[in-house]
Amino acid sequence: MDSLPAPQRLLGAVVLCAVLLACAASARAAAPAPAPSCKSAPCAGDQKPVVILSYWKGRHLPRLVRAIERSGLPAHTPIYYGNYWGAGKPSEPKPPKGRKKPKVIGGRQAPIFPLMAKSTFYRARKIPAAQRHLLGSARWVRRGRIPRPKRLMKMGGGARYLWGLELGRRFRDRIRGKRARHKKIVTWQLDEIPHEAAGRSGARQRVFIRGVLRGITDGRPQLGDQYLPGIVWMTQPALKLAGRRARGDLAVFWRQLDRSTIYLVGEEYPRFSGPARRAAKRGAAGQRRLWHAGGARRSLARKYVAGMTPGYRLGKGLGGNVGHRSRPAVRRWRRAYVRSRSRKGVAGFAQYNFRYRNAQASVMNDVLKALAHGVRVSPARARQR
Repeated sequence: MDSLPAPQRLLGAVVLCAVLLACAASARAAAPAPAPSCKSAPCAGDQKPVVILSYWKGRHLPRLVRAIERSGLPAHTPIYYGNYWGAGKPSEPKPPKGRKKPKVIGGRQAPIFPLMAKSTFYRARKIPAAQRHLLGSARWVRRGRIPRPKRLMKMGGGARYLWGLELGRRFRDRIRGKRARHKKIVTWQLDEIPHEAAGRSGARQRVFIRGVLRGITDGRPQLGDQYLPGIVWMTQPALKLAGRRARGDLAVFWRQLDRSTIYLVGEEYPRFSGPARRAAKRGAAGQRRLWHAGGARRSLARKYVAGMTPGYRLGKGLGGNVGHRSRPAVRRWRRAYVRSRSRKGVAGFAQYNFRYRNAQASVMNDVLKALAHGVRVSPARARQR
């Protein structure tokens, strides 16, 4: 360029600056504008559909954040995200001190609490000594180890309910403690209402789960806890309960579930094979049952989120790329499935398990772009414009 005349060098510099500015502007436009801030659920500024992202390794969070920024999600799309708390011994080392976690644009932190007995919450109640006296005589009751599931299921309904209530309150104790240290925890996720809830001993399971839901939703009022609904994951076999006549404990179960949720995630987990529209129709069966049942179940249908996995970590019940199809074929199938579910009407889309092969940058990018497409074509989004 030094051999060019001065006017041409000046023109070249101007063009180069314009190109760089245009690239920077397009990069900024690709990142979604953050959703309205929310300190605690339910969030008044939520626009449907929402996006829920769950379960990854800490070191892969920057990769997930970049995928969100590149996805083209419409502005103000609420993103709820979270990892497991209390699932047992940490499976990875803590990040180096001083390194800040990347921020999820429009993100609302919602940690996942497991119902499994291996959870650390089963061991003992953990409340700061300075606050224990506020519980009164209740401080001495059910403060130790929660019985194992087999023993719990042999107990009376009242005992099962109270132990479930205690477990849910222990979840809330952790949220309260984190908020006291100025952590922005907006809500929570519960993993999961299992398929046993619809089985032969389902009534026993449901009593315990109902206690857990009330415990985490209401917490301990003596310690300042207020109403905090969250996100509940539910398996497809468990969703078959929606087709049964709701009487007695089942009617109470649906009312508690409705009161405790801002979103209900149906674990559709489709297999990436066959026509995507047909698979989407099968995946929507649980939502249809909820809607046709009316009452609290119809309210849950309005809050229903379609749950999927990225598809490359295969496992029992997880669906995904079972036919080992090419990446472009998977991308087309996933996009068609999400489009079909979006047009039928869902409150959002959830993705579970960004680990192992699901943690690859290319997979995360494909998944988030598909979700962004689903949000854009949603009838609910169109009505909000």
